[in-house]
Parts: sequence; C-alpha cells; structure tokens
Amino acid sequence: MSKERFAERQADVARAVTRLQEAVAVPVDGLVRDAVIQRFEFSFEVVWKTLKLYLERQGVEAGGPRPTLKQAFAQGLIPTVEEADLWLQMVEDRNLTSHAYDEALAEGIHRNVVRDYAPLLGTMAARIQALAWD
Repeated sequence: MSKERFAERQADVARAVTRLQEAVAVPVDGLVRDAVIQRFEFSFEVVWKTLKLYLERQGVEAGGPRPTLKQAFAQGLIPTVEEADLWLQMVEDRNLTSHAYDEALAEGIHRNVVRDYAPLLGTMAARIQALAWD
C-alpha cells in the first residue's frame, strides 16, 4: 500500500468517526438508535482495518479484528489494559449488531456506543491521524 492510500484510509477513519459522533449527539429515538449502531459498525470496521494495515507495514502480523487489537495493544497503540478490554468488548458488540432487531440487545449496544465506544473510536481516530507511513 502506498503512502497516499494510507492517507486516504486515515481520512476515511476521520470521516467515519465524525459521522458516528454526530449521530451520538442527536436525541435518541428508535431511528437514531439504529443509525448510531450502523455508524458504529462502519466506524469500527474502518478503524480496525486501518490499524491492521499500519501494523502489517511495521512487520507485525495482525489477522482479524481481535488479533489486530491485541497487536495494537502490544505495540502501544492501545495504551492501557482497561482500554484494551473495552476494545475487546467492542468486538463482541460489533459481532452482535447483526442481531440488533432484538430491542434489548439494540438498547444495550447503543448505550455502550454512546458511553464507551464513540469516545474510544474518537481517541483512536486521532492516534491514527498521527501515524506516519514510512
């Protein structure tokens, strides 16, 4: 992957997370809740895939979302055990979003996104913006 393509990925991350944060800021109803969950899905996807590309560029084998996040922790991109635990919980919730037609599940995922995941994705987006593709 070229430096230019990585810069495009960085921009994709920034856009996706900004859109998630916009949705989180809107007063909640069923439609907004579903939009937040959808924006969480694509924000999470672009973030972990961008981390994977960066790690692989650094010579670190990453794999899927869980191994990528574990490597991101090992490489210091996820700085604390507490944050790493939230990232792993985020993987679990992301995997459950296909079952979001279950009202209680959708409410729980939405609550986690608003309280924990959107801020965490915002922090990681800023970290990704600071990465250099050397």
